[in-house]
Amino acid sequence: ETIENKITLKDAIGDLQYSEIPAKEKNYTNGENCKIPNHEYMIGGFSSMYMSRNRVRSWDEVSFTIQAGGRHAPIHPQAPKMKFIEQDKRIFVPKKEHLYRRLTVRECARIQTFPDNFIFYYDKIADGYKMIGNAVPVRLGRAIALQIKKDLGLNSKANDRPKAMWSQVEKMILAEEY
Repeated sequence: ETIENKITLKDAIGDLQYSEIPAKEKNYTNGENCKIPNHEYMIGGFSSMYMSRNRVRSWDEVSFTIQAGGRHAPIHPQAPKMKFIEQDKRIFVPKKEHLYRRLTVRECARIQTFPDNFIFYYDKIADGYKMIGNAVPVRLGRAIALQIKKDLGLNSKANDRPKAMWSQVEKMILAEEY
Protein backbone atom coordinates (compact mmCIF):
# COMPACT_ATOMS: atom_id res chain seq x y z
CA GLU A 1 0.00 0.00 0.00
CA THR A 2 1.16 3.53 -0.60
CA ILE A 3 1.60 5.95 2.26
CA GLU A 4 -1.66 7.61 1.23
CA ASN A 5 -3.40 4.23 1.45
CA LYS A 6 -1.89 3.10 4.73
CA ILE A 7 -3.67 0.30 6.53
CA THR A 8 -4.40 1.31 10.11
CA LEU A 9 -4.79 -1.05 13.02
CA LYS A 10 -8.54 -0.39 12.90
CA ASP A 11 -8.59 -1.46 9.23
CA ALA A 12 -6.50 -4.57 9.86
CA ILE A 13 -7.83 -5.92 13.16
CA GLY A 14 -10.77 -3.75 14.23
CA ASP A 15 -13.30 -6.52 13.65
CA LEU A 16 -11.42 -8.97 15.90
CA GLN A 17 -12.18 -7.16 19.15
CA TYR A 18 -13.64 -8.95 22.16
CA SER A 19 -13.15 -12.53 20.95
CA GLU A 20 -9.51 -13.07 21.95
CA ILE A 21 -8.50 -15.42 24.74
CA PRO A 22 -5.34 -15.63 26.84
CA ALA A 23 -2.95 -18.53 26.45
CA LYS A 24 -3.20 -21.52 28.71
CA GLU A 25 -0.75 -21.96 31.57
CA LYS A 26 2.90 -21.74 30.44
CA ASN A 27 1.69 -20.13 27.20
CA TYR A 28 0.35 -23.31 25.63
CA THR A 29 -2.18 -22.90 22.84
CA ASN A 30 -5.91 -23.13 23.32
CA GLY A 31 -6.03 -24.89 19.95
CA GLU A 32 -9.56 -25.55 18.77
CA ASN A 33 -11.03 -23.73 21.78
CA CYS A 34 -10.34 -20.42 20.02
CA LYS A 35 -13.56 -19.12 18.42
CA ILE A 36 -11.34 -17.58 15.74
CA PRO A 37 -8.29 -19.72 14.88
CA ASN A 38 -5.09 -18.48 16.53
CA HIS A 39 -6.89 -15.58 18.24
CA GLU A 40 -4.99 -16.02 21.49
CA TYR A 41 -2.29 -13.98 23.15
CA MET A 42 0.80 -14.67 25.19
CA ILE A 43 0.50 -14.07 28.92
CA GLY A 44 3.20 -13.10 31.38
CA GLY A 45 5.29 -10.15 32.36
CA PHE A 46 7.16 -7.62 30.31
CA SER A 47 10.93 -7.13 30.46
CA SER A 48 12.49 -3.82 31.48
CA MET A 49 13.81 -3.52 27.93
CA TYR A 50 10.28 -3.90 26.58
CA MET A 51 8.99 -1.33 29.06
CA SER A 52 11.66 1.17 28.03
CA ARG A 53 9.67 2.23 24.96
CA ASN A 54 6.05 2.92 24.18
CA ARG A 55 4.61 -0.30 22.73
CA VAL A 56 1.10 1.00 22.05
CA ARG A 57 -0.17 2.37 18.76
CA SER A 58 -3.60 3.97 18.40
CA TRP A 59 -6.36 2.51 16.24
CA ASP A 60 -5.72 5.16 13.58
CA GLU A 61 -2.00 4.37 13.28
CA VAL A 62 -0.13 1.63 11.44
CA SER A 63 1.30 -1.22 13.48
CA PHE A 64 4.78 -1.53 14.83
CA THR A 65 6.88 -4.14 13.04
CA ILE A 66 5.79 -7.65 13.95
CA GLN A 67 8.80 -9.35 15.47
CA ALA A 68 9.54 -13.06 15.68
CA GLY A 69 8.65 -13.52 19.32
CA GLY A 70 5.58 -13.17 21.47
CA ARG A 71 7.44 -11.45 24.28
CA HIS A 72 7.98 -8.54 21.87
CA ALA A 73 4.51 -8.41 20.34
CA PRO A 74 3.00 -4.92 20.28
CA ILE A 75 0.31 -4.01 22.78
CA HIS A 76 -3.30 -4.01 21.56
CA PRO A 77 -4.55 -0.50 20.59
CA GLN A 78 -7.40 -0.64 23.14
CA ALA A 79 -4.82 0.45 25.74
CA PRO A 80 -3.75 4.05 26.27
CA LYS A 81 -0.21 5.08 25.35
CA MET A 82 2.26 4.08 28.03
CA LYS A 83 3.15 6.73 30.60
CA PHE A 84 6.66 8.20 30.34
CA ILE A 85 8.52 8.16 33.66
CA GLU A 86 12.09 8.92 32.59
CA GLN A 87 14.45 8.01 29.78
CA ASP A 88 14.18 4.27 29.06
CA LYS A 89 11.32 3.80 31.52
CA ARG A 90 7.60 3.75 30.91
CA ILE A 91 4.70 2.22 32.80
CA PHE A 92 1.17 1.18 32.01
CA VAL A 93 -1.30 3.92 32.91
CA PRO A 94 -2.40 3.35 36.51
CA LYS A 95 -5.92 1.91 36.89
CA LYS A 96 -5.90 0.97 33.18
CA GLU A 97 -3.49 -1.96 33.45
CA HIS A 98 -6.23 -4.44 32.49
CA LEU A 99 -6.31 -2.91 28.99
CA TYR A 100 -2.70 -3.83 28.22
CA ARG A 101 -2.33 -7.13 26.43
CA ARG A 102 -0.17 -8.31 23.58
CA LEU A 103 -1.65 -8.59 20.11
CA THR A 104 -2.91 -12.11 19.42
CA VAL A 105 -1.26 -14.47 16.97
CA ARG A 106 -4.23 -13.89 14.59
CA GLU A 107 -3.96 -10.11 14.91
CA CYS A 108 -0.26 -10.30 14.05
CA ALA A 109 -1.10 -12.55 11.10
CA ARG A 110 -3.69 -10.05 9.86
CA ILE A 111 -1.16 -7.23 10.09
CA GLN A 112 1.23 -9.39 8.02
CA THR A 113 -1.65 -9.84 5.49
CA PHE A 114 -2.18 -13.56 6.06
CA PRO A 115 -5.71 -14.62 5.09
CA ASP A 116 -8.03 -15.61 7.93
CA ASN A 117 -8.34 -19.13 6.55
CA PHE A 118 -4.59 -19.68 6.98
CA ILE A 119 -4.26 -21.54 10.27
CA PHE A 120 -0.99 -21.74 12.18
CA TYR A 121 -0.29 -24.96 14.07
CA TYR A 122 1.83 -24.84 17.22
CA ASP A 123 1.84 -26.06 20.82
CA LYS A 124 3.45 -23.00 22.39
CA ILE A 125 2.05 -19.61 21.43
CA ALA A 126 5.58 -18.21 21.12
CA ASP A 127 6.02 -20.47 18.08
CA GLY A 128 2.97 -18.93 16.40
CA TYR A 129 4.40 -15.44 16.84
CA LYS A 130 7.77 -16.69 15.58
CA MET A 131 6.29 -18.10 12.36
CA ILE A 132 4.50 -14.85 11.60
CA GLY A 133 7.36 -12.55 12.55
CA ASN A 134 9.82 -14.51 10.40
CA ALA A 135 7.49 -14.63 7.40
CA VAL A 136 7.44 -12.30 4.43
CA PRO A 137 4.10 -10.45 4.55
CA VAL A 138 1.78 -12.17 2.08
CA ARG A 139 0.97 -9.13 -0.05
CA LEU A 140 4.62 -8.12 -0.20
CA GLY A 141 5.56 -11.64 -1.32
CA ARG A 142 2.88 -11.51 -3.99
CA ALA A 143 4.10 -8.14 -5.29
CA ILE A 144 7.68 -9.43 -5.48
CA ALA A 145 6.60 -12.64 -7.22
CA LEU A 146 4.57 -10.71 -9.80
CA GLN A 147 7.54 -8.46 -10.54
CA ILE A 148 9.86 -11.47 -10.91
CA LYS A 149 7.33 -13.09 -13.24
CA LYS A 150 7.21 -9.91 -15.30
CA ASP A 151 11.02 -9.57 -15.36
CA LEU A 152 11.40 -13.18 -16.51
CA GLY A 153 8.98 -12.55 -19.34
CA LEU A 154 6.49 -15.10 -18.08
CA ASN A 155 3.62 -12.89 -19.23
CA SER A 156 4.64 -13.35 -22.86
CA LYS A 157 2.37 -15.50 -25.02
CA ALA A 158 5.39 -16.46 -27.11
CA ASN A 159 6.94 -18.01 -24.05
CA ASP A 160 8.50 -21.37 -24.94
CA ARG A 161 9.05 -22.51 -21.35
CA PRO A 162 7.11 -25.60 -20.32
CA LYS A 163 3.79 -24.32 -19.04
CA ALA A 164 3.33 -27.21 -16.62
CA MET A 165 6.42 -26.11 -14.74
CA TRP A 166 4.92 -22.71 -14.03
CA SER A 167 1.26 -23.58 -13.56
CA GLN A 168 1.47 -24.22 -9.81
CA VAL A 169 3.61 -21.13 -9.19
CA GLU A 170 1.32 -19.04 -11.35
CA LYS A 171 -1.77 -20.21 -9.43
CA MET A 172 -0.17 -19.11 -6.18
CA ILE A 173 1.00 -15.77 -7.59
CA LEU A 174 -2.31 -14.91 -9.18
CA ALA A 175 -4.51 -16.09 -6.32
CA GLU A 176 -6.63 -13.21 -5.13
CA GLU A 177 -7.86 -14.91 -1.96
CA TYR A 178 -5.57 -13.48 0.69
